[in-house]
Amino acid sequence: MTLRKPSRLGRGDVIGVISPAAAVPAETLRRGCTELERLGFSVRVGPHALDRHRFLAGTDSDRAHELTAMFHDPEVRAIFCSRAGYGSGRLLPLLDFPALARTQKIFLGFSDVTLLLNAFVQQAGLVCFHGPVVAGEFATGFSPRSLSHLLGVLMTGTGEERLAFPTVIRDGVAEGWLLGGCLSLLVTTLGTPFALDPTGVVLFIEDVGEKPYRIDRMLTHLKQAGKLDNLAGVIFGSMSGCLGDSNDPALLLSVIADVFDDYSYPIGFGLPAGHGGENLALPLGTRVRLDTTQRHLTFLEPAVL
Repeated sequence: MTLRKPSRLGRGDVIGVISPAAAVPAETLRRGCTELERLGFSVRVGPHALDRHRFLAGTDSDRAHELTAMFHDPEVRAIFCSRAGYGSGRLLPLLDFPALARTQKIFLGFSDVTLLLNAFVQQAGLVCFHGPVVAGEFATGFSPRSLSHLLGVLMTGTGEERLAFPTVIRDGVAEGWLLGGCLSLLVTTLGTPFALDPTGVVLFIEDVGEKPYRIDRMLTHLKQAGKLDNLAGVIFGSMSGCLGDSNDPALLLSVIADVFDDYSYPIGFGLPAGHGGENLALPLGTRVRLDTTQRHLTFLEPAVL
């Protein structure tokens, strides 16, 4: 799989801000944009970014048009999502992926934006970035580590060379293409043209506030749909708020171990990415090495040109 990489981001470059999913509070978005400007970037907020249509940030057609326009605007070097929430999946049938593939640029978001990220990788062949949103960490504050890693990934192609995680579910070493994101969103793609192709993938899985039985249900659904077959490996995020009423990690870890019992690839748990904690940026569509013997996820190539 050969993917197109975007050009690296530089100080003074224009970052386009869009709202592909839920409606966003104006003041929170303003604070996030102010932080981007403090970091040395120019900000162009999409004209529909503060729209409201029911619980969404405007109509599907307006949100899809705004996303497409940002990709085609030659002055915009990167596109950051304002927030997630719900609604990204409604845009997928409205996007011209072959056309977007010809205008590769940095695209950053997470949570509900999982649907767009994986579609860009698999439908358009574009490297994109799982990480903070403008009305999230940019507005409320980063850890120094998270901000340094994000700027490194986007501005030089590499942040931290490898990310450590604390827990091993199955030992092993594997290399593959990094894909994934929020588990509850990955499950919604089943039976659609945007479902995960797992072949050769190191699958990143994270979620927030889901009880262990719900994690079991979603992983089992992926398994029965064949989406856990042919993976190279699996790395879970911190799974914030997913430990259940007992707040005992042993229950969730046993659920995961049971679902993956039929497979031999390495499985790790606790990568500091996604909801809760650091939310370190992950370049989806790039080659990585998952080494659960050393408890590291290593990035094998720069993410930008």
